[in-house]
Parts: sequence; C-alpha cells; structure tokens
Amino acid sequence: MVRIGIMALRICVLLALILGILLWADLVPGGIVMVHMLLGLLAMISLWLLAFGIGTAPKGRNLGLAIGAFVLGLLLPIVGLGQLNWLQLGSAHIVIQIIHLLLGLGAIGIGEAIAARYKRANKLA
Repeated sequence: MVRIGIMALRICVLLALILGILLWADLVPGGIVMVHMLLGLLAMISLWLLAFGIGTAPKGRNLGLAIGAFVLGLLLPIVGLGQLNWLQLGSAHIVIQIIHLLLGLGAIGIGEAIAARYKRANKLA
C-alpha cells in the first residue's frame, strides 16, 4: 500500500507542479486548471493513503506524522480552491500562490518521510 501510495503521490505532485507553473506563467489555456485540480485531488488521496498506512502500521506507527499528513492534505485543496475567490486581493494574490506551491512541495516531503519511515520500520526495499 505504501509503495503504490508514494509512487502515485510522486507522479501526481510532479504533474500538478508542472501544470501549476505553466498556469502561473500563463503558458497554457485556462481549461487545464481542471486537470491540475484532478491531479491535486489524486495527490491528496495518495497522501491520505500514506497517512493511513503510517497511522495504522503494526511497526513504526507514527500518529503525529499521520495527522500532519492528513491536515496538509486537507489544506492543499482549501488553499487551491480558495485562490479562485481570493483572486481579487490584487498584488497579494502571489502570496496565496506561493503558499499553495509550498503546501504542494510539503505534501511530497511528508509523503517521502512517511514512506521512508515505513520502509525502515518494516524492512522493505
């Protein structure tokens, strides 16, 4: 479960990051936003799968890491979807975009930490 979760998270975050940067730079049509959002949703589900795995693991259980991953996964779509309503903030909107980017990078970081901890605890290669 952890191997599938981390691979799905890596792929979804990488593709969402690429699309997000292209959208940010206005290099792709706006219709691509839905693909970016779908990838973000899949990344969130993958992160929650990893959080569930580390939170219920018989060996190497870490509830703090699991809760952190769950909260981060919840914040990503809140901030991402909130951007649509917060767009009227003018020049401060870039701050919201940077926060969303950092949350996405944090998702891959916490996902990698979960996978590494789980593998160490269960001696998976």
